[in-house]
Amino acid sequence: MMTLLLMVGCTSSVGDDPGHDPSLKCNGHEALCDRAVNAVAFAGAHNIMSSAEREWLAPNHLVAMPQQMQNGVRGLNMDVYNVDGVLMLCHGYCELGSQPLSEGLREVDVFLQEHPNEVFMITFQSSVDVQLMNDAFVESGLQEHVYAHELGTPWPSLRTLIDSQSQVVVFSSEGGGTEGWYHAQWDWWFDNPYSATSVDDFSCDVDRGEITNDLFNVNHFLTNPIGMQEFAEEVNFNPVLRDHVFRCQDETGRLPNQVLVDFASIGDLISVVDELNQVD
Repeated sequence: MMTLLLMVGCTSSVGDDPGHDPSLKCNGHEALCDRAVNAVAFAGAHNIMSSAEREWLAPNHLVAMPQQMQNGVRGLNMDVYNVDGVLMLCHGYCELGSQPLSEGLREVDVFLQEHPNEVFMITFQSSVDVQLMNDAFVESGLQEHVYAHELGTPWPSLRTLIDSQSQVVVFSSEGGGTEGWYHAQWDWWFDNPYSATSVDDFSCDVDRGEITNDLFNVNHFLTNPIGMQEFAEEVNFNPVLRDHVFRCQDETGRLPNQVLVDFASIGDLISVVDELNQVD
């Protein structure tokens, strides 16, 4: 599994301009506009491409990505495979469900055209060739909106990304870092263990990445042996969700920048993320 923000591969950073419209809402809230990316929490969907709506077998979600984005999900976690030279969104076995990556990315591009004041993180579990990945972004149109960030430099605000139309930040579990916009996930992120099979397994220990990295992902889903709707009914509601997320914030001293769940349309994900962001 894994977790995702992008910008056209031409510049490596964007300067903030505080003189822009103060009434702008960024990811739905004025208060978020002038916060740096690493000072914002994003609602995340684990394996967002896998849905019952699209008739995937053993899906991770009830509704497909367009509805997830409408619901407020801004952290898009996807698995990518090379199937006979075509990059496909699949989860383990493409026979269970699949979608061309370029089509999935085009759904994000269409959403951004209609909602230009939103910022997304995309995290890929992928080991595919970066040139094929770049081709899929170009074909989808989303390459026009990716952001490239340099290690060791301050993150821009959401307002800056929106003003520059660079509203997507992209990370990959493998193969990232070869292009400026295609970030190596574990250079930037750390996370807690993702293999919980019961509520008692939820941990805030650092699993991948270093705690000194800029971004913190909290995995909050059960896999026993796969994700199931009944598990989400158990863990996606408060107090279970809230207690785990805020415990991780307390134990690490770090704001969770992404809360990643299965069946994101079930439960209290959006309200917990709003509370992390201290917005109504």
